Amino acid sequence: MSLAVYVLGQGVALVADTSWRQTIAAGALVVFGLADLANRTPHIWRQVPQEHVRTMPPGMLGLTWGFDLGLLFTTQKSTSLTWGVLAAAVLMHPGSSPLLLVGMALMGVAAVAVRSVTWSLVPLTRFGDRVRPWFPWMRRAAGLVLVLLGVYTVWTAWR
Repeated sequence: MSLAVYVLGQGVALVADTSWRQTIAAGALVVFGLADLANRTPHIWRQVPQEHVRTMPPGMLGLTWGFDLGLLFTTQKSTSLTWGVLAAAVLMHPGSSPLLLVGMALMGVAAVAVRSVTWSLVPLTRFGDRVRPWFPWMRRAAGLVLVLLGVYTVWTAWR
């Protein structure tokens, strides 16, 4: 994924100067932030098929789900921070994509691993983690941060 972001970002850098790329990135951050504030975090309606749980051996199932999680953009997101980082990496600093995306993938996989190991200590409600009272606040905070970063980015691009 980071290689694709790097190549795309280098291509964009050839056709647009820095101020325009920063402005487009700022616009993307504001749009993603507003989506979070409106409780409409974008995501792709595609997941590893549930039938794999019954048909794949455990090792292959874990590898398949791990690969899907590692792609970052294929799993449902709770905030738009991942999308904001992808936009910023493509438009502003494609050379940082390996560090950013690998770091995000490792953090995501670590969170899933911790939750998988500790699930019996704090069981999910019948509706899962989404009914937790902190969930809407987390999304709103992420949205506000993205909007503020977008405004700051466009301000620094044109001053």
